[in-house]
Amino acid sequence: MVYMPLNKKNFYLDKSKMHKIHDLSAPWGVDTPLWPFPGPRQDLIFPRGQYLGRFHKRTMTYTGTLHAGTHMDAPNHVLHEEEVDRERYGYSLDEIPLEHCIGTGVILDMRHLLTEFQEKWDSVGGEIKKLGNIWVELKPEDFEKAAKKDGLEILPEDWVVVNTGFHHFWRKNNDKYYNYYPGMGPEAAKWLIFEKHIKGITGTWGATDAPLWHHPLKEQMPWLDTAYREATGKDPTVEFPDYEPCHRLFTQHGVCSIENAGGDIDDVTGKRMTIAAFPFRCEMADGGFVRLVAWEKGAF
Repeated sequence: MVYMPLNKKNFYLDKSKMHKIHDLSAPWGVDTPLWPFPGPRQDLIFPRGQYLGRFHKRTMTYTGTLHAGTHMDAPNHVLHEEEVDRERYGYSLDEIPLEHCIGTGVILDMRHLLTEFQEKWDSVGGEIKKLGNIWVELKPEDFEKAAKKDGLEILPEDWVVVNTGFHHFWRKNNDKYYNYYPGMGPEAAKWLIFEKHIKGITGTWGATDAPLWHHPLKEQMPWLDTAYREATGKDPTVEFPDYEPCHRLFTQHGVCSIENAGGDIDDVTGKRMTIAAFPFRCEMADGGFVRLVAWEKGAF
């Protein structure tokens, strides 16, 4: 093999003339945190089939869930085919209309929720029985307040990106990230779908639904069931009697749903941008990785 020396004098692409694209995706790899299902779960595996030292090229394969890192859920992840207008909105990941995957949108600033959470957590030393109801279910008024603060408005066919600040726990404290993130319930989902008529939804959260909306919690997340009961004295089976209602509502109505936003989101929070996240064309996939990006409207 003949080596190829680096000659930077031949470089001709001028990055200074290119428009900035902001990456709102979380980095992921072998230590990517995964949704904490009970029981053992296979980690992400990236074996090399070929490597540069011998084959002069690197070839990797991947074994693992499609629901890792920043990813989009397809309708077939949570819905039966008869519950979906497949011709209109698609069913598996490869069928999601690409027109739904790009558009203008707002990046809402709800980072005060991280500050409030951490202050309350620290005030009791993380002792569950003293926490009280530290979990936040976002309501329509939270979206309206965040938009108004920065002079934004959620318009029909918008993408809505929510920055709760919890992406700062990604890979640093996965317990806090997955079990305590501020998230949505069916009230917010229905408001965004039927009143605001949005096209896409994503946020710095572990799932489209708030952590407590995983009924029955004592089976899906038994440690969280225990924590909620100890902290509040309430029964999550009564308070949150459905399993991932937001997942089903959004995907049934053609709204692209992306989990685990992060990356450079703090740089563009409080702005109206163009948002895009294209899923790969994988037949039968019930979800898959996306590169969630944003750029200034009209840049291209």
